[in-house]
Amino acid sequence: MLPEEPPEITIPKTAPVMVLEQATLFPNCLMPLFVFEPRFRLMLNHALETDRLLCIGTVRPDSPVDAEVEDVHATSTAALVRACVTHDDGTSHIVLQGIQRVTFNAWPQIKPFRIAEISPLDVEDDAVYQNPAKQLASDLIDLTAKATGEDGKINPMLHEHLRGISDPGAIADVVAHLVIHDPEQRQEMLECTSPIERLHELIQLLQKAIAGQSG
Repeated sequence: MLPEEPPEITIPKTAPVMVLEQATLFPNCLMPLFVFEPRFRLMLNHALETDRLLCIGTVRPDSPVDAEVEDVHATSTAALVRACVTHDDGTSHIVLQGIQRVTFNAWPQIKPFRIAEISPLDVEDDAVYQNPAKQLASDLIDLTAKATGEDGKINPMLHEHLRGISDPGAIADVVAHLVIHDPEQRQEMLECTSPIERLHELIQLLQKAIAGQSG
């Protein structure tokens, strides 16, 4: 499933937070989830009845999903419930689309489900580096084609989709979603506010992976 262009959405002052282990959602990317726990079902209903927005909260390593708020990473992504299919037993299959990086500032509600005060995370303005960033993004897409997929090639449809994205930072997020599997490394990439730095880091990561494949 290819992500659509994120809609223009005003980030609210508060949002429900679905705290999960080893789950990081990037802006411009999709996350399918099966919602079955009672608290998350209540949260989903709340989101659907309001602005269809929620956040994925990632717990720190070795912390349980019911950890204290200080054990939840402060950087997250505000996400839109793009699709929802609710079953007769009350469970749901949903698809979230990441919209924007946010920071958790406070937790006005913990039960029956968590709600956080949030604010958009300022991403560094790399406008003056637009041309270098576009070149880095193009180089990254070329590398991705050599380093991902069962046969070492990226799905041609997804490759074409990446070529059609104009924002270098969005390209970095989509590629990070595709190729980074370590939860801590994914969180570090989410917390990086410079598109240029994300592109450089991903290029180095893929160069090492390709060298390992050919070694």
